Parts: sequence; structure tokens; C-alpha cells
Amino acid sequence: MDKEHHVAWADRIGLNKQWAKDIQACSDMFGTDLYSTMVRRFKNNIPNIKNGVQLYTIIDEYENLDLANKKKQMMFEWKQRYPQEASNRDYVKQKDDELDCWFAEKLYHFILQTLEDYGFGFYESSIEEDEIV
Repeated sequence: MDKEHHVAWADRIGLNKQWAKDIQACSDMFGTDLYSTMVRRFKNNIPNIKNGVQLYTIIDEYENLDLANKKKQMMFEWKQRYPQEASNRDYVKQKDDELDCWFAEKLYHFILQTLEDYGFGFYESSIEEDEIV
């Protein structure tokens, strides 16, 4: 089997199944206040692979460095453009919530792409789930 696919590993600990549930939850909650929570739950279910790719670390660094800096920059630019609104806490909170939604969308897509880039994408399999007898 191709070295780029980690089928046995994924099937053994069932992460593809959990990730599929997380993806469905994100999809179901898109556009709601719970979307960001579902994306963070999805991220929380991504491990660093022992002696392998550090998936969680890659995603965490992207979130805490790239996205956080972009969000700060976007908020700064908004405050510069709309100084009167920026002096009102309600408007600032509304803008922050809007940016959180943007942030969650970018993080969600990065998680999916990272899993795919490292060969942990979804696939069709004829393997049936084990049953406890």
C-alpha cells in the first residue's frame, strides 16, 4: 500500500470516524454561535503522531500565530476605519464575533487541508467495524 496513506493506523484507533463526526458537527453548526466551538472540538481531536507528523502542533501554530495575527490586524484596521464605532463596546463585541466566525472558517479549512496533505484524508473502505461479542 502507498506510504502516503495511513489506513491501518486510522482504522485501528478510529480517528477517521471521529473526524467525520466532527466535520458533520461543524457543517451542522455553520452560521451559528456554536460553529467556533465545533471547530475547536475538531481541532482538539487531532493528535500529534508519536514518531510521526505533529498534526496538532502544526494546526495549533497556524491558529495561534498566523490566524491570531491576521485577526488582530483586521480588528486594528476596522478600529482605524470606524473610530466612532470602535469607541462603543457593543460594536467592538459585534465585530469581534464576526472575526471569530471568520477565524473558525479559516481554521476549519486548514485542519481539513492539513489532514489531507499528510495522507489522513477520508477514503472508502470495505473494512467493517469490529463487533464486541
